[in-house]
Amino acid sequence: MKTKKNEKGLAYIAEGKQFDGADSLYFPVEKAANLFPKNTALRFLGKNISYKTLSEKVSEYSSCLLKAGLKKGEAVTFALPNIPESVYLLYATQKAELRTSPLHPLSTPEAVSSAIEKTGSRIVFALGDAARKIAERCASATVVAVSPANSLGIKKLLFSLRSPLPKKSGNLIRLSDFLKNPQNTPLVSHVKICPAHQKTSVLLQSGGTTGTPKVIGLSADSVNNLAARGMGILGKNDVTRCGMLSVLPVFHGFGLAMGVHAMLCHGGKNVLFPKFHRASAVREIRKGNVQFVIGVPRLYEALLSHPKFAGKALRSLAVAYVGGDFVPRTLLKEYDAHIKKFGGKSRLYEGYGLTETVTVCSVNTDSANKDETVGKPLAGMEIRAFDFSGDTPRELPPNEKGELGITGDTLMQEYLSDEKSTAEVFFSYNGKNYVRTGDCGYTDEEGFIHFVSRFKRIVKVKGIPVYPMEIEQLAITVEGVGAACAVPLTEKPESIVLFIEGTDETLKERLKKLIREKISIYAEPSEVFLVKSFPVTNMSKTDTNALLELYRSAK
Repeated sequence: MKTKKNEKGLAYIAEGKQFDGADSLYFPVEKAANLFPKNTALRFLGKNISYKTLSEKVSEYSSCLLKAGLKKGEAVTFALPNIPESVYLLYATQKAELRTSPLHPLSTPEAVSSAIEKTGSRIVFALGDAARKIAERCASATVVAVSPANSLGIKKLLFSLRSPLPKKSGNLIRLSDFLKNPQNTPLVSHVKICPAHQKTSVLLQSGGTTGTPKVIGLSADSVNNLAARGMGILGKNDVTRCGMLSVLPVFHGFGLAMGVHAMLCHGGKNVLFPKFHRASAVREIRKGNVQFVIGVPRLYEALLSHPKFAGKALRSLAVAYVGGDFVPRTLLKEYDAHIKKFGGKSRLYEGYGLTETVTVCSVNTDSANKDETVGKPLAGMEIRAFDFSGDTPRELPPNEKGELGITGDTLMQEYLSDEKSTAEVFFSYNGKNYVRTGDCGYTDEEGFIHFVSRFKRIVKVKGIPVYPMEIEQLAITVEGVGAACAVPLTEKPESIVLFIEGTDETLKERLKKLIREKISIYAEPSEVFLVKSFPVTNMSKTDTNALLELYRSAK
């Protein structure tokens, strides 16, 4: 039953007033917490955490960071999965006017060391044994060991018996010690102010648009501007009774802005998963705790293959989004048909984005969608195809391929400590600041965006451009093909190996013939290589380097 107070709160949120005057990521979340203190903000392994508790934890962590001796502008690093502590740290750093630097929870000690060297971070939060290894490698930083079960009461005790936290030693301390006596935190004596732009608030690791590892600096405004459009993307004005399946960690732009931040800015709930577990995800969906799902293709493949991902319970799903890797069109159709079979209305849509624009900047939605596109640009964003071969960028007409350029209010501030690359990725057109994407694509007459390929993936065969994604989309339609990945050989740049999840040897010649007839003789792979299952990266994306190693070892 809605009270007048709730109705006023819902109207306030629906009008986006929580973002008015926002100077950090925590500002709109704090507004939502004040309006809906009893609502569930986070759900973690069966436990609900209210907005009131979230607010209290953020204040506690923020206070401890400052009492430990950290100064405004410093970076705080955490390599944690989606557990409550990662959310507390995300907003505590913002509340304390520190910079947020999340890393992959499986980052090696060497990768963490490299990251803190770039950002100047003096403190790192990481899971148990990983924290011990990082502390041994990174003598210049204090490492705080965190238990993934820290928020689970009696379950914490059971977990600690199985996986005890490392003991305090040198620059390694436990989270409980940090929270109890933050002033005793053994920080290195000198302050290391992060060498970032004044407006940079969040630091995300990325390959950059050129594939070279970079640290991308995002402002709070950019992330908040995307979160403010979140409900438009999801197609809901009120999400206070809705939940998001939060699997993508906050070190990932999509996981940060849409998987966690957008819902908390609007009074919604995030169902946190430190690691995707198919049965647990299905259980939360069947209980009605999840209405929105975002993830990579393999997440949806896993859900669809589970026998209990069925029945009337699927009607509670509102919409789902996929991206971050090659998306087979067959997957979109399979998901939609499966949900429809049980009377559900949720559809699976593909979008497009890059960390330089926080994440998603165009997407298909219930109100505007078109097959074989990545949707229309979000409100306030513009995406155009350009020819950069001349002295100045030339905008291309509809249906002509070029490099996509993006402008809007979610653009990054910088590549940290890399003025040259920052200058190269930005360009001006019609008085607006654009970012180059490194992606080949085009717009059509209706304003939909067509993504063709990363330019670095395009293969020139006898001077003719060949698009691996076009090969993959065709191959996946053939019966017996579980997945497809077309990869050029570095030692023979014009030779493409088509990797297939499958066991039928007759697929090899059948696929070559089909590709030759349906695409071109130039697109015909030099070889079709069968594997039982594709190796994947820590982000569940197809690991092309591992596929090439399998191929070469078989020769």
